[in-house]
Amino acid sequence: MMNSNSPLRLFTLECDSATSSIRPHVRYISPDNVLKDLYRILNCDLVTCTEIEVNEKLFDVYSDDEALLKDKPIPNLYIDDDIIIFGSVAFAKADEEGKMVGLTHGDVQLLWNFSLVQFPKLLKFLKNRR
Repeated sequence: MMNSNSPLRLFTLECDSATSSIRPHVRYISPDNVLKDLYRILNCDLVTCTEIEVNEKLFDVYSDDEALLKDKPIPNLYIDDDIIIFGSVAFAKADEEGKMVGLTHGDVQLLWNFSLVQFPKLLKFLKNRR
């Protein structure tokens, strides 16, 4: 079992606006500075959280709440036709009390595979909207 002061493992899909690219990363944040670390990783000032289900597991997706207000927002994650997340995202889980907990190695692999499946769906959705 992890120590309560152990860093929390997150899986991120980080946008680079200079190259219009999205890169996956595993990041570790301090449980004492969750918001500060999320602001830094997501490159934002206001974070929002969306709960998603992947293979019957619940995950929290943290993203920039103001991403659509930025110049040339980058679509990053397609959940379904009603939920498309722009800008960088960070995945984590929550415990029974709603407190953020880190991901396991298995969770990271599951989310990586999920993002690979969702990316072509995002491209198709964007193509159909043009």
